[in-house]
Amino acid sequence: MVLPRKTDAARTVLLGLGGALLAGLVVLRAGMTHRWFERAAAAARGEVRRPVRLWVWDWWSPAGNENYGAYFRAVKKSFEAENPDVEIVYQFVPFGFYVQKLSTAMVGRRPPDVFQASVYWAEGFFNRGMLRPLNDLLVENRARPPDERVTEEAFLPSAWRHNHTADGLVFGVPQIIDASCLLWNLDILEKAARADPEIRDLFVRKTDGSPDYARLRFDAIRDWAHFRRIVRKLTRRAANGGLEQAGFIIQAYGGGGGLFSPWLAANGGRYQDAAGTRAMFDSPNGVQAMEFLAKLYWEDGVCPKLRRQLSLTEQFEERRVAVMPAGTWSGKDIMRDTQGWQHLAMTAFPPGPMGHGQSTVCWGNMLVLAKTCRNVDAAWRYIQFVCGLRGNILRSKFLGYNGPRLDFYGTDSWRNAVARRPFLSNVKQICLVGRKLRHTEITAANHQADPIFETLLLNYPEIKAGRGPFPSVEAGLHEAARNVSAVYARYNRQVARWRKTQRLGLPGVASASAGIIPSARKTIP
Repeated sequence: MVLPRKTDAARTVLLGLGGALLAGLVVLRAGMTHRWFERAAAAARGEVRRPVRLWVWDWWSPAGNENYGAYFRAVKKSFEAENPDVEIVYQFVPFGFYVQKLSTAMVGRRPPDVFQASVYWAEGFFNRGMLRPLNDLLVENRARPPDERVTEEAFLPSAWRHNHTADGLVFGVPQIIDASCLLWNLDILEKAARADPEIRDLFVRKTDGSPDYARLRFDAIRDWAHFRRIVRKLTRRAANGGLEQAGFIIQAYGGGGGLFSPWLAANGGRYQDAAGTRAMFDSPNGVQAMEFLAKLYWEDGVCPKLRRQLSLTEQFEERRVAVMPAGTWSGKDIMRDTQGWQHLAMTAFPPGPMGHGQSTVCWGNMLVLAKTCRNVDAAWRYIQFVCGLRGNILRSKFLGYNGPRLDFYGTDSWRNAVARRPFLSNVKQICLVGRKLRHTEITAANHQADPIFETLLLNYPEIKAGRGPFPSVEAGLHEAARNVSAVYARYNRQVARWRKTQRLGLPGVASASAGIIPSARKTIP
């Protein structure tokens, strides 16, 4: 029997102890000492320790668009360089799940401090007590340099409409501004203009008097009658009577409200009252707008056949449609889809018989502070940066957006963007003439109104002949308005319950008036 030597035994013991120590270090690094190791590594790299972590939520996900990644990296780099005590932590949530996840996060362990809020549900979040009012912070902000001010006078008037209550409580700062518009295919228009002086007159004139075939005049279309005449001229049929080139395109399925609202605004009408208590689209203005759209399809024959589709852009990008309803953001998306085609132009909607001047609907999504925000000072610095002039310029540079700020349109960034993409030349004017997009329970209102809007468009000939599902267009709109007004009534009863609960200060419900100093209530009208 041979016994192991002492040196071998000692080596075995030492190796065992070393392995155990290494395993322990691995466990510790993955557990309680993880942050210590992170800080040590950061110190070794010469990085500054940042005691404040600011959690920011958005639906602009870099996973779906690399430009968003570049934009958020630029914001993070610039903001953290100027605010060495703050580390921004982004979390991206798909738009379709945003409301549900936010509602859950607000009562969870890690709610966001700042997040982008859509006009679809910002008002509802505030009424539920989920957002911090900003009036006191805006009072202090007035002392900042002009490019960092985020008070009302810094923005286009149409941008500052969805972010406050009727009595002046501000709950968001506009980050972007969007508007519905008419998007024109200039390949088609230029070809037609060379033989038709009326179409040629739609274009901006150069200094020598010749047409600038890259730009349309903002007021190129005078009224609805003029629009109908132009799109009839731009419609072309094959020998068999089929549509080769459509003058206009209508989406009847699943988007009736989006198509109807800007034409309603152009005819001097409103979708809802300012308080969000009743629908108003069943007015004579609304009846004229719905019949105008139906006549374009059924009487003028300028549109492709109605079909279920998520987007109208496919036929437009294939140069088979002369003009389509779109948004001021659409140009950059079409450039991406077509590998750079940009022979486009945007205009607002021409006035109807009861309208006055070009018009549309407009909205401004915003940055908001959660009621549960753990560091208001850092979060407010972030909002001032992102919604200030520099943030607007970064969004223009990386994302191709125009901005809600007035001073943005005097920058080289904007002038260069218009020079590179002439279809942007009317965007500021389009936003300026925009009426406020409806703002109360938009999704629920759509569920009630859109099926009726679609029915009116799809069955217009039968309705006019007295054989349709409604005795008249007016009767159909009255029913849709009753349904939407019922949505508003239910919502307002719920708001009253929320506010009562907040006044009572029950656990788990934030007070809607917290954080407001009395003098600030009257600061922002």
